[in-house]
Amino acid sequence: MSLFHRILSQGRARNAAKRLAKDPSARHYTELVQEYAAVNDLQQALKVATEGLKAYPGDGELRRFADRARQMLREDRTRELQKELASAPRPALWRELCEILLESGRVARAEELATDWFQNAKSGEAQYWRARARAERFFADRRRDDGRLAFDFVASAQDLLPGDPRPLRLALELATHCGAWIEARRALARLLELSPGDPALEARFRTVVTLAQNSKTLDQALRDVEKSGCLADEQRANVESEPVSTSESVSAGGAVRPMLQALVRENGVQAAFYVRGGTALVQGPKGATAERTARGVREIVQSCRTAARRLGLGQAQEVRLEGTFGTLLVAPGELGSGALWCSGDVTRRHEDGLRDLAGLAGKATEVVA
Repeated sequence: MSLFHRILSQGRARNAAKRLAKDPSARHYTELVQEYAAVNDLQQALKVATEGLKAYPGDGELRRFADRARQMLREDRTRELQKELASAPRPALWRELCEILLESGRVARAEELATDWFQNAKSGEAQYWRARARAERFFADRRRDDGRLAFDFVASAQDLLPGDPRPLRLALELATHCGAWIEARRALARLLELSPGDPALEARFRTVVTLAQNSKTLDQALRDVEKSGCLADEQRANVESEPVSTSESVSAGGAVRPMLQALVRENGVQAAFYVRGGTALVQGPKGATAERTARGVREIVQSCRTAARRLGLGQAQEVRLEGTFGTLLVAPGELGSGALWCSGDVTRRHEDGLRDLAGLAGKATEVVA
Protein backbone atom coordinates (compact mmCIF):
# COMPACT_ATOMS: atom_id res chain seq x y z
CA MET A 1 0.00 0.00 0.00
CA SER A 2 1.36 3.43 -0.98
CA LEU A 3 1.94 6.12 1.60
CA PHE A 4 -0.92 8.18 0.13
CA HIS A 5 -3.41 5.32 0.39
CA ARG A 6 -2.21 4.49 3.89
CA ILE A 7 -2.82 8.08 5.04
CA LEU A 8 -6.31 7.99 3.50
CA SER A 9 -7.06 4.68 5.21
CA GLN A 10 -5.87 6.00 8.56
CA GLY A 11 -8.13 9.03 8.11
CA ARG A 12 -11.10 6.75 7.38
CA ALA A 13 -10.27 4.72 10.49
CA ARG A 14 -10.33 7.88 12.61
CA ASN A 15 -13.68 8.88 11.12
CA ALA A 16 -15.07 5.39 11.72
CA ALA A 17 -13.91 5.57 15.35
CA LYS A 18 -15.72 8.90 15.77
CA ARG A 19 -18.94 7.44 14.33
CA LEU A 20 -18.64 4.50 16.69
CA ALA A 21 -18.16 6.82 19.66
CA LYS A 22 -21.37 8.70 18.76
CA ASP A 23 -23.37 5.56 17.96
CA PRO A 24 -21.87 2.28 19.27
CA SER A 25 -23.92 0.02 16.96
CA ALA A 26 -22.87 -3.32 15.50
CA ARG A 27 -22.66 -1.72 12.06
CA HIS A 28 -20.26 0.96 13.24
CA TYR A 29 -18.12 -1.62 15.05
CA THR A 30 -17.94 -3.58 11.79
CA GLU A 31 -16.97 -0.46 9.81
CA LEU A 32 -14.11 0.32 12.19
CA VAL A 33 -12.88 -3.27 12.08
CA GLN A 34 -12.86 -3.11 8.28
CA GLU A 35 -10.84 0.11 8.28
CA TYR A 36 -8.20 -1.36 10.59
CA ALA A 37 -8.07 -4.49 8.45
CA ALA A 38 -7.57 -2.31 5.37
CA VAL A 39 -4.30 -0.95 6.81
CA ASN A 40 -3.34 -4.48 8.00
CA ASP A 41 -3.59 -3.53 11.68
CA LEU A 42 -4.92 -6.94 12.65
CA GLN A 43 -4.26 -6.57 16.36
CA GLN A 44 -6.43 -3.45 16.54
CA ALA A 45 -9.06 -5.01 14.27
CA LEU A 46 -9.30 -8.00 16.60
CA LYS A 47 -9.46 -5.76 19.66
CA VAL A 48 -12.38 -3.75 18.22
CA ALA A 49 -14.20 -6.88 16.98
CA THR A 50 -13.87 -8.49 20.42
CA GLU A 51 -15.20 -5.34 22.08
CA GLY A 52 -18.11 -5.29 19.64
CA LEU A 53 -18.97 -8.93 20.31
CA LYS A 54 -19.28 -8.22 24.02
CA ALA A 55 -22.00 -5.71 23.20
CA TYR A 56 -23.52 -7.66 20.27
CA PRO A 57 -22.71 -11.37 20.87
CA GLY A 58 -25.08 -12.55 18.15
CA ASP A 59 -23.60 -10.48 15.33
CA GLY A 60 -22.26 -12.92 12.73
CA GLU A 61 -20.31 -10.31 10.77
CA LEU A 62 -18.29 -9.23 13.81
CA ARG A 63 -17.67 -12.84 14.74
CA ARG A 64 -16.41 -13.66 11.26
CA PHE A 65 -14.06 -10.65 11.34
CA ALA A 66 -12.75 -11.67 14.77
CA ASP A 67 -12.17 -15.27 13.69
CA ARG A 68 -10.50 -14.16 10.48
CA ALA A 69 -8.21 -11.72 12.32
CA ARG A 70 -7.17 -14.42 14.79
CA GLN A 71 -6.50 -16.82 11.94
CA MET A 72 -4.38 -14.32 10.03
CA LEU A 73 -2.41 -13.39 13.16
CA ARG A 74 -1.74 -17.06 13.82
CA GLU A 75 -0.66 -17.58 10.21
CA ASP A 76 1.74 -14.64 10.43
CA ARG A 77 3.22 -15.93 13.66
CA THR A 78 3.45 -19.46 12.23
CA ARG A 79 5.57 -18.23 9.33
CA GLU A 80 7.83 -16.31 11.72
CA LEU A 81 8.30 -19.34 13.95
CA GLN A 82 9.07 -21.64 11.03
CA LYS A 83 11.81 -19.26 9.86
CA GLU A 84 13.26 -19.02 13.37
CA LEU A 85 13.20 -22.80 13.81
CA ALA A 86 15.02 -23.26 10.51
CA SER A 87 17.84 -20.97 11.63
CA ALA A 88 18.05 -21.46 15.40
CA PRO A 89 15.71 -24.15 16.83
CA ARG A 90 15.02 -24.05 20.52
CA PRO A 91 12.33 -25.51 22.82
CA ALA A 92 10.35 -22.27 23.27
CA LEU A 93 9.85 -21.98 19.50
CA TRP A 94 8.83 -25.61 19.08
CA ARG A 95 6.37 -25.26 21.96
CA GLU A 96 4.76 -22.05 20.66
CA LEU A 97 4.38 -23.43 17.16
CA CYS A 98 2.77 -26.64 18.44
CA GLU A 99 0.36 -24.58 20.50
CA ILE A 100 -0.59 -22.31 17.58
CA LEU A 101 -1.15 -25.30 15.29
CA LEU A 102 -3.48 -26.91 17.82
CA GLU A 103 -5.37 -23.65 18.29
CA SER A 104 -5.77 -23.47 14.51
CA GLY A 105 -7.20 -26.97 14.36
CA ARG A 106 -4.17 -28.33 12.46
CA VAL A 107 -3.86 -31.29 14.80
CA ALA A 108 -2.08 -33.67 12.42
CA ARG A 109 0.54 -31.03 11.59
CA ALA A 110 0.99 -30.27 15.31
CA GLU A 111 1.63 -33.95 16.06
CA GLU A 112 4.02 -34.25 13.12
CA LEU A 113 5.96 -31.23 14.38
CA ALA A 114 6.06 -32.55 17.96
CA THR A 115 7.26 -35.92 16.68
CA ASP A 116 10.12 -34.25 14.78
CA TRP A 117 10.96 -32.29 17.92
CA PHE A 118 10.97 -35.47 20.04
CA GLN A 119 13.13 -37.35 17.57
CA ASN A 120 15.63 -34.49 17.59
CA ALA A 121 15.71 -33.78 21.31
CA LYS A 122 14.13 -36.79 23.10
CA SER A 123 12.66 -34.27 25.53
CA GLY A 124 9.67 -34.68 27.80
CA GLU A 125 8.29 -31.36 26.59
CA ALA A 126 8.14 -32.66 23.03
CA GLN A 127 6.48 -35.88 24.18
CA TYR A 128 3.91 -33.87 26.14
CA TRP A 129 2.91 -31.97 22.99
CA ARG A 130 2.74 -35.23 21.04
CA ALA A 131 0.32 -36.46 23.69
CA ARG A 132 -1.70 -33.23 23.50
CA ALA A 133 -2.05 -33.52 19.73
CA ARG A 134 -3.01 -37.20 19.81
CA ALA A 135 -5.52 -36.51 22.60
CA GLU A 136 -7.19 -33.87 20.40
CA ARG A 137 -7.48 -36.44 17.62
CA PHE A 138 -9.13 -38.83 20.06
CA PHE A 139 -11.57 -36.21 21.32
CA ALA A 140 -12.50 -35.34 17.73
CA ASP A 141 -12.73 -38.79 16.10
CA ARG A 142 -13.41 -41.02 19.17
CA ARG A 143 -11.16 -43.78 17.81
CA ARG A 144 -9.85 -46.32 20.32
CA ASP A 145 -6.38 -46.48 18.75
CA ASP A 146 -5.96 -42.71 19.08
CA GLY A 147 -6.97 -42.86 22.74
CA ARG A 148 -4.61 -45.73 23.48
CA LEU A 149 -1.70 -43.95 21.81
CA ALA A 150 -2.50 -40.71 23.62
CA PHE A 151 -2.31 -42.55 26.96
CA ASP A 152 1.01 -44.11 25.93
CA PHE A 153 2.45 -40.71 24.97
CA VAL A 154 1.27 -39.07 28.17
CA ALA A 155 2.73 -41.88 30.29
CA SER A 156 6.07 -41.38 28.56
CA ALA A 157 5.83 -37.62 29.15
CA GLN A 158 5.19 -38.22 32.85
CA ASP A 159 8.38 -40.29 33.09
CA LEU A 160 10.39 -37.64 31.26
CA LEU A 161 8.90 -34.70 33.20
CA PRO A 162 8.78 -35.81 36.86
CA GLY A 163 7.19 -33.15 39.01
CA ASP A 164 5.46 -31.42 36.08
CA PRO A 165 1.67 -31.39 36.60
CA ARG A 166 0.79 -30.88 32.91
CA PRO A 167 1.13 -34.53 31.80
CA LEU A 168 -0.85 -35.59 34.86
CA ARG A 169 -3.61 -33.09 34.08
CA LEU A 170 -3.73 -34.34 30.50
CA ALA A 171 -3.92 -37.93 31.76
CA LEU A 172 -6.80 -36.87 34.02
CA GLU A 173 -8.58 -35.16 31.11
CA LEU A 174 -8.22 -38.23 28.91
CA ALA A 175 -9.37 -40.61 31.63
CA THR A 176 -12.35 -38.43 32.55
CA HIS A 177 -13.49 -38.06 28.96
CA CYS A 178 -13.40 -41.79 28.27
CA GLY A 179 -14.69 -42.94 31.69
CA ALA A 180 -11.54 -44.74 32.82
CA TRP A 181 -11.98 -43.81 36.47
CA ILE A 182 -9.16 -45.96 37.83
CA GLU A 183 -6.75 -44.05 35.58
CA ALA A 184 -8.35 -40.78 36.68
CA ARG A 185 -7.91 -41.72 40.33
CA ARG A 186 -4.24 -42.54 39.74
CA ALA A 187 -3.63 -39.18 38.03
CA LEU A 188 -5.43 -37.26 40.79
CA ALA A 189 -3.47 -39.05 43.49
CA ARG A 190 -0.20 -37.97 41.89
CA LEU A 191 -1.46 -34.42 41.40
CA LEU A 192 -2.29 -34.29 45.12
CA GLU A 193 1.26 -35.38 45.88
CA LEU A 194 2.45 -32.32 43.95
CA SER A 195 -0.19 -30.00 45.46
CA PRO A 196 -1.15 -31.42 48.86
CA GLY A 197 -4.24 -29.88 50.42
CA ASP A 198 -5.59 -28.41 47.18
CA PRO A 199 -9.36 -28.25 47.94
CA ALA A 200 -10.49 -28.58 44.31
CA LEU A 201 -8.28 -31.62 43.72
CA GLU A 202 -9.36 -33.21 47.00
CA ALA A 203 -13.06 -32.77 46.17
CA ARG A 204 -12.56 -34.21 42.72
CA PHE A 205 -10.53 -37.09 44.12
CA ARG A 206 -13.38 -38.05 46.48
CA THR A 207 -15.82 -38.11 43.57
CA VAL A 208 -13.52 -40.17 41.36
CA VAL A 209 -12.79 -42.68 44.15
CA THR A 210 -16.53 -43.46 44.24
CA LEU A 211 -16.73 -43.79 40.46
CA ALA A 212 -13.64 -46.01 40.35
CA GLN A 213 -15.28 -48.68 42.51
CA ASN A 214 -17.17 -50.08 39.52
CA SER A 215 -14.98 -48.69 36.78
CA LYS A 216 -14.28 -50.26 33.41
CA THR A 217 -10.75 -51.02 32.38
CA LEU A 218 -9.03 -48.50 30.12
CA ASP A 219 -9.45 -50.72 27.06
CA GLN A 220 -13.14 -51.27 27.83
CA ALA A 221 -13.68 -47.53 28.25
CA LEU A 222 -11.94 -46.71 24.97
CA ARG A 223 -13.88 -49.41 23.16
CA ASP A 224 -17.19 -48.05 24.48
CA VAL A 225 -16.31 -44.53 23.33
CA GLU A 226 -15.47 -45.80 19.84
CA LYS A 227 -18.65 -47.88 19.67
CA SER A 228 -21.04 -45.17 20.91
CA GLY A 229 -19.28 -42.12 19.49
CA CYS A 230 -19.84 -40.37 22.82
CA LEU A 231 -17.29 -39.36 25.41
CA ALA A 232 -18.17 -40.44 28.94
CA ASP A 233 -18.88 -36.91 30.13
CA GLU A 234 -21.14 -36.03 27.22
CA GLN A 235 -24.86 -36.09 27.62
CA ARG A 236 -26.16 -39.32 26.12
CA ALA A 237 -29.75 -39.28 24.96
CA ASN A 238 -31.77 -42.25 23.75
CA VAL A 239 -33.50 -41.07 20.60
CA GLU A 240 -36.27 -43.68 20.70
CA SER A 241 -37.24 -43.44 24.36
CA GLU A 242 -36.34 -39.90 25.35
CA PRO A 243 -37.98 -36.94 23.58
CA VAL A 244 -35.96 -33.87 22.76
CA SER A 245 -36.62 -31.04 25.16
CA THR A 246 -36.99 -27.75 23.30
CA SER A 247 -35.97 -25.89 26.41
CA GLU A 248 -35.24 -22.20 26.32
CA SER A 249 -32.60 -22.74 29.02
CA VAL A 250 -29.62 -23.18 26.73
CA SER A 251 -26.51 -21.17 27.49
CA ALA A 252 -23.53 -20.65 25.19
CA GLY A 253 -21.99 -17.44 26.40
CA GLY A 254 -25.38 -15.73 26.00
CA ALA A 255 -24.95 -15.71 22.22
CA VAL A 256 -26.83 -18.75 20.84
CA ARG A 257 -30.29 -17.24 21.18
CA PRO A 258 -29.61 -13.91 19.38
CA MET A 259 -27.73 -15.75 16.65
CA LEU A 260 -30.67 -18.09 16.07
CA GLN A 261 -33.04 -15.12 16.01
CA ALA A 262 -30.86 -13.39 13.43
CA LEU A 263 -30.73 -16.53 11.26
CA VAL A 264 -34.48 -17.09 11.24
CA ARG A 265 -35.01 -13.51 10.05
CA GLU A 266 -33.05 -14.24 6.86
CA ASN A 267 -35.09 -14.62 3.66
CA GLY A 268 -36.15 -18.18 3.02
CA VAL A 269 -35.29 -19.54 6.47
CA GLN A 270 -38.14 -21.56 7.99
CA ALA A 271 -36.35 -22.63 11.17
CA ALA A 272 -33.02 -22.44 12.99
CA PHE A 273 -31.89 -25.01 15.56
CA TYR A 274 -29.17 -25.46 18.13
CA VAL A 275 -29.09 -29.06 19.40
CA ARG A 276 -26.95 -30.48 22.18
CA GLY A 277 -27.62 -33.86 23.75
CA GLY A 278 -31.31 -34.09 24.63
CA THR A 279 -31.90 -30.34 24.58
CA ALA A 280 -32.63 -28.03 21.66
CA LEU A 281 -33.15 -24.32 21.19
CA VAL A 282 -35.53 -23.66 18.29
CA GLN A 283 -36.53 -20.51 16.45
CA GLY A 284 -39.39 -20.79 13.95
CA PRO A 285 -41.72 -23.79 14.43
CA LYS A 286 -43.47 -24.43 17.72
CA GLY A 287 -44.66 -27.38 19.75
CA ALA A 288 -44.61 -30.87 18.23
CA THR A 289 -43.17 -29.69 14.92
CA ALA A 290 -40.19 -28.12 16.69
CA GLU A 291 -39.61 -31.24 18.77
CA ARG A 292 -39.93 -33.61 15.81
CA THR A 293 -37.53 -31.61 13.64
CA ALA A 294 -35.00 -31.18 16.44
CA ARG A 295 -35.05 -34.95 17.03
CA GLY A 296 -34.43 -35.50 13.32
CA VAL A 297 -31.46 -33.14 13.37
CA ARG A 298 -29.97 -35.00 16.30
CA GLU A 299 -30.39 -38.37 14.57
CA ILE A 300 -28.69 -37.05 11.43
CA VAL A 301 -25.71 -35.75 13.40
CA GLN A 302 -25.33 -38.99 15.34
CA SER A 303 -25.56 -41.15 12.20
CA CYS A 304 -23.01 -39.07 10.28
CA ARG A 305 -20.54 -39.07 13.17
CA THR A 306 -20.86 -42.84 13.57
CA ALA A 307 -20.35 -43.48 9.85
CA ALA A 308 -17.38 -41.10 9.61
CA ARG A 309 -15.74 -42.68 12.65
CA ARG A 310 -16.17 -46.26 11.43
CA LEU A 311 -14.77 -45.39 8.01
CA GLY A 312 -11.88 -43.42 9.49
CA LEU A 313 -12.96 -40.23 7.68
CA GLY A 314 -12.58 -37.83 10.61
CA GLN A 315 -15.24 -35.33 11.65
CA ALA A 316 -18.34 -34.51 9.68
CA GLN A 317 -18.21 -30.80 8.83
CA GLU A 318 -21.50 -30.29 7.02
CA VAL A 319 -24.63 -32.27 6.11
CA ARG A 320 -27.04 -31.12 3.38
CA LEU A 321 -30.44 -32.71 2.65
CA GLU A 322 -32.61 -31.48 -0.23
CA GLY A 323 -36.18 -32.35 -1.18
CA THR A 324 -39.66 -30.97 -1.71
CA PHE A 325 -39.53 -29.55 1.80
CA GLY A 326 -36.56 -27.36 0.84
CA THR A 327 -33.05 -27.75 2.20
CA LEU A 328 -31.87 -28.84 5.63
CA LEU A 329 -28.30 -27.78 6.30
CA VAL A 330 -26.59 -29.15 9.43
CA ALA A 331 -23.23 -28.08 10.85
CA PRO A 332 -22.03 -30.47 13.60
CA GLY A 333 -20.03 -28.74 16.31
CA GLU A 334 -17.74 -30.24 18.94
CA LEU A 335 -20.34 -29.98 21.71
CA GLY A 336 -23.50 -28.92 19.92
CA SER A 337 -24.81 -28.64 16.39
CA GLY A 338 -26.54 -25.94 14.39
CA ALA A 339 -29.11 -26.48 11.64
CA LEU A 340 -31.08 -24.39 9.15
CA TRP A 341 -34.26 -25.36 7.35
CA CYS A 342 -34.61 -23.23 4.20
CA SER A 343 -37.58 -23.22 1.84
CA GLY A 344 -35.53 -21.99 -1.14
CA ASP A 345 -31.91 -21.87 -2.17
CA VAL A 346 -29.24 -21.80 0.53
CA THR A 347 -27.21 -18.61 0.15
CA ARG A 348 -23.67 -17.81 1.18
CA ARG A 349 -25.11 -15.69 3.99
CA HIS A 350 -27.05 -18.70 5.29
CA GLU A 351 -23.92 -20.87 5.22
CA ASP A 352 -21.78 -18.25 6.96
CA GLY A 353 -24.38 -17.79 9.68
CA LEU A 354 -24.65 -21.52 10.26
CA ARG A 355 -20.87 -21.89 10.48
CA ASP A 356 -20.84 -19.09 13.05
CA LEU A 357 -23.47 -20.95 15.06
CA ALA A 358 -21.61 -24.28 14.89
CA GLY A 359 -18.37 -22.58 15.94
CA LEU A 360 -20.16 -20.92 18.83
CA ALA A 361 -21.79 -24.24 19.77
CA GLY A 362 -18.32 -25.72 20.04
CA LYS A 363 -17.57 -23.13 22.73
CA ALA A 364 -20.78 -23.73 24.66
CA THR A 365 -20.15 -24.52 28.28
CA GLU A 366 -23.53 -25.36 29.70
CA VAL A 367 -26.84 -26.87 28.71
CA VAL A 368 -29.64 -26.94 31.24
CA ALA A 369 -32.49 -29.30 30.44
